Amino acid sequence: MKKTNRIFCMACLVGAMAFVASSCKKQEEKSATNINLPGFEEVVGDVNETDRAYLDFTDGNKFKWNNNDEIMVYNLNESDGTKTEKAIYATDGNAEGKTNSIFHYNRGTQFTTPQGHYFMFYPVSKVATGTDGLDKDNYETFTVAATQNYTLDAKDNPVLDPTSMGMACEVGSLNESFTLKHIFGVCRLRLKGVKAVERIEIEDNSFGLAGNVSMKLHEVNMNTFSEMMNNYLLANPDGTLNPSFVSQWNSYRTTLGYNVSNVSKKITLNCITDATPTGVQLVKTAQTLFYFGVRPGAFIRGFKATVYFTDNTSVEVNNYNYPKDSFRIRAGVITSFSPAQVLGE
Repeated sequence: MKKTNRIFCMACLVGAMAFVASSCKKQEEKSATNINLPGFEEVVGDVNETDRAYLDFTDGNKFKWNNNDEIMVYNLNESDGTKTEKAIYATDGNAEGKTNSIFHYNRGTQFTTPQGHYFMFYPVSKVATGTDGLDKDNYETFTVAATQNYTLDAKDNPVLDPTSMGMACEVGSLNESFTLKHIFGVCRLRLKGVKAVERIEIEDNSFGLAGNVSMKLHEVNMNTFSEMMNNYLLANPDGTLNPSFVSQWNSYRTTLGYNVSNVSKKITLNCITDATPTGVQLVKTAQTLFYFGVRPGAFIRGFKATVYFTDNTSVEVNNYNYPKDSFRIRAGVITSFSPAQVLGE
């Protein structure tokens, strides 16, 4: 997904990837598959800011495919991952601006017979191993970058950096149409100010926001993950998590064989890009929008944002620097934060 004609191109980092598996018959598969994109829900991080937040989307909170988008497809062998096949499928020339598109085989292993079920992942850029094979336990490594870029659509509206999102699902057959499932959520900062922004750095008070994560792909399960995240709440105001969630997650991460490395609690949105070479100018009388793709579970213990201006000054936004359930990032949800102060005065 690229920026053109798109509302949003978009836990334990990618450990949040848990999807519904389905059985399938041994049958010849097509070299093309029909993939739908999901929309987003929207919530306000702080109810006291409800009067300052509003929907910024048109077309039903949807984002859209573009020509040449790519998705990684795994033909999973659950008993021996060395036999799992990987291929990259790409959109055809009719994908631009659509929420549904046909993806054709592009490169990697040409599939013939299903080995168990198929695992789909977007974007391909997050797959650290490319089309290389997996080990016996189906371990795959995904990279969550610490840097994102301020992005505009064709109408110069700010949107999410498409490389910062993540979607996936499991299907029994490539012959059926299916809808991807969100892995990440979105943080939307709405800022007022008088200076031009060079970059914005967000730091979680407790959890990693970027790094590498490895897991056994055949062990992911959406029902398990959904049940856990329903219990992802604070047990008390000091930031202690719900014991029920902690117990479930500890058990599930063992099953997944979940490992992380190069973890950072910070992510940075670069605002000096080809589209905005002099930075993003804030205004005093209206809020400017900034979007971050963020792993589910982040921010529940609070976070801070540091805004760096092009004149080499900076200011911290500490409005959310404490534990609160409504701050938490959830998969497929845009959480808005709208500090009232005018920055840079």
